[in-house]
Formats: sequence, C-alpha cells, structure tokens
Amino acid sequence: MVATNGRGRPKAGAVALGALLLLAAGAADANIFGVDDRRDIRPEDGLSGVGVIVCAGTTRRPTGVLIASSHLPDQRDYDVIVTAAHVFIGPRGRLTDCEFRPQRMDGPGARILYIESGSHTPYRDRDWHNDWAVAVLDRRLDDELDRIEPRVVDEDAAVERRESGARFILAGHNGERGPLQMSENCGPERKFSSHLNRFDPRVVNHDCDMMPGWSGGPLILREDGVNYMIGVNSWASNAITHTSGRAYSGSLNPNVAIRVDGQFKRAIDRLLRAGTTGVTARCLVASRDESPALPC
Repeated sequence: MVATNGRGRPKAGAVALGALLLLAAGAADANIFGVDDRRDIRPEDGLSGVGVIVCAGTTRRPTGVLIASSHLPDQRDYDVIVTAAHVFIGPRGRLTDCEFRPQRMDGPGARILYIESGSHTPYRDRDWHNDWAVAVLDRRLDDELDRIEPRVVDEDAAVERRESGARFILAGHNGERGPLQMSENCGPERKFSSHLNRFDPRVVNHDCDMMPGWSGGPLILREDGVNYMIGVNSWASNAITHTSGRAYSGSLNPNVAIRVDGQFKRAIDRLLRAGTTGVTARCLVASRDESPALPC
C-alpha cells in the first residue's frame, strides 16, 4: 500500500532544496506525485511580495518574501525580507552580492544590504533549525506589494489548526522557470519517531508540493482572509532515505519549514525597527548561546 498524506493522495519524496537546478524539460514534475497542488500565484492571493533572490556567483533563484509588522516604521527608506540561510551559501562560500526581485515589480530588484542568519550552513552539526535568514533591502519597494506579517505558532498548534480546517499554503519558485507559484491543500504534519527532526519543535514538517527553488518560501497560515507567515521553507531529506521517484512516505523525512520563533523572531523584529542603523558588517550569524551575533 502506498502511504498517503491523509487526503487520499500520495506525496513526493524530495531532494534537498536550493542546491539543484531544473536541467531537463520534464524536471518541473520531478518531485510531484499524485495530484499536483501547485498553481500560479494570482493577484487576489495577496502574495505579490513574494519574489526571487538573485546572487552573483550562482544560477540558483530561491525564494524570499517581504514582511510587515507594527515594528516597521512608516517613514523608512528600506524593506525587510526573510528566506532560508542556505540561500546565501554558494559553491565558494558566502554570497553577499544579492538582490530581491518581487514577481509583480517592473525594473531591477532591490539590493540586499545586510543579512542576518541562523547558520553558516543549514546542515552543520545537524543544526537544521537554524536555516533562517533576515535581510534588509537598500530601498523601500512599492507600498502596493503585499507584505506578510510573521506570526509565532508552535508546532502542535499549527498541526491542530490544520486538522480543524485552517488553510495553509506554501509559496515558491521553480528554479529558473516560470512564474512564482503556491501549493494549496497542504500544511503542517505531525512528526513520526522515524523523522530526523522528530523531537525538534523549532521546525514544522509539511506536505506541500515544491521543487528546487522553493527554499526560503513562506509557509503561510491564512485566517479571515489575511496571510500570516509561520515559517520559511528549508529542506526535504526524504530522498536520502527513500528512493527518488517513488511515492512519498510520511513515515520517512518530509518537507521542513523553520518556525518563526526564538532568535529568528528577534532578528525579524530588530531589523524591522532599525533596518541597517548601527550595522557595520555585511552579514552576521546568530550564536547558539543567545550572545550577540558574529560576523560571517
């Protein structure tokens, strides 16, 4: 019997996100099994602030999202995005010459002036929960672009909300191809004892359809017509323990998002308030013991 995701359809095993390119014409469906939940983002989805991150030294096009909060000053000359830490790790080390390009924005993107992340690499010493990054842009983008407010929702509460009928979506970009998309009819899943991250509440597992390029995309809770970001898409190690191309099995290692909480949430709040004020470094990495972040 093929394992399903609880909605009667099998889900995909996936490779680690962000590290692979779509090299063949059929690659757009390589990690999707059963009914593909992805579709193009439409204006009414409120996701025009989702975009791609373009860095010198790599051809990858991962995902980021503009964020909003009461902490964000009305009078400012910057904007803030969130994404995954490994988005800024290239084949020769740290990437700092980067810009953010929302899908629904004409002209050049906004340069990334400053990056604060949870890790040098998402897999060092199994610190997958630190695969988050907050970045400050060099200018304020069009106010008509949708900015998503971060919200702290713990793992159990997220799963319970989904089981009670709450709607979750994941937004992302398929490598270098096509428009930005969203995956519907998906969301947080309960962990099994076989999962590598089974006892780590700082991450939430989910069963949203995705591809390389969806790294850093927002995992969104939609309530009363409003989008709230509860995590950023990080990685999937299912392919490590399961044959690639076979139906997804939730008992193995599903897709993972880093929850908005702890150091991640504090970095968001601080940079929303201050932008790059008082910052001299191009990027910082958060420490594990809550002491001040260190230069990259």
